[in-house]
Amino acid sequence: GAFDVNKDGPKNLALWAKSAGAKLVHISTDFVFDGANRAPYGEQDTTNPLGVYGASKLAGELTVTEILPNDSIVIRASWLYSQYNNNFVKTMLRLMTEKESLNVVNDQIGSPTSSNSLTSLLFDVVLSEKGSGIYHWSDQGAISWYDFAVAVQEEGLAAGLLDNAIPISPISTDQYPTPATRPAYSVLDCSRAEVEFTCATAPWREQLQRVIQEMHERSP
Repeated sequence: GAFDVNKDGPKNLALWAKSAGAKLVHISTDFVFDGANRAPYGEQDTTNPLGVYGASKLAGELTVTEILPNDSIVIRASWLYSQYNNNFVKTMLRLMTEKESLNVVNDQIGSPTSSNSLTSLLFDVVLSEKGSGIYHWSDQGAISWYDFAVAVQEEGLAAGLLDNAIPISPISTDQYPTPATRPAYSVLDCSRAEVEFTCATAPWREQLQRVIQEMHERSP
């Protein structure tokens, strides 16, 4: 189950790191918050996951930091996507070629995070050999999933991944229930990571353009 992967898995890694004298970097999520904030979440803000996924990820954080209080770094990222595997951007591009219209929720606000920008931070963290505790990381901006979908279509058209635009309509969360309850607001304050490491956050739209261009270059 979720706890086997998200709690026990990191626990085993942390125990190995402790025995080997190694440092562990653990990736977590904005799902540890309940979305009640209306200002970006800092690392010390109260966690209150709404579902099993968020609870299991929080349990993983707590386990890692308990075993390695000075030798672990937890990075919470939000709305992660890339040119690889399944994610919101790739799903939207596929649906935009299959559907005549789309409905996308507009009352969940967060910040997309490109795997490219997260990777840049991870390299920075590893090479710096400093830091410990919890850090937040995302691309700059606070948007809804609807806003994100509209931008995906615009950038997909510009890059030649899409031939035609389709109507995209905003809907509320209660019109589109999902198995995992998402926080209504999960914008992250990334200032701690920017101060302690040399990597800087980038505008979300700029990162989206980069990923879609990479998809275009990889397409047959």
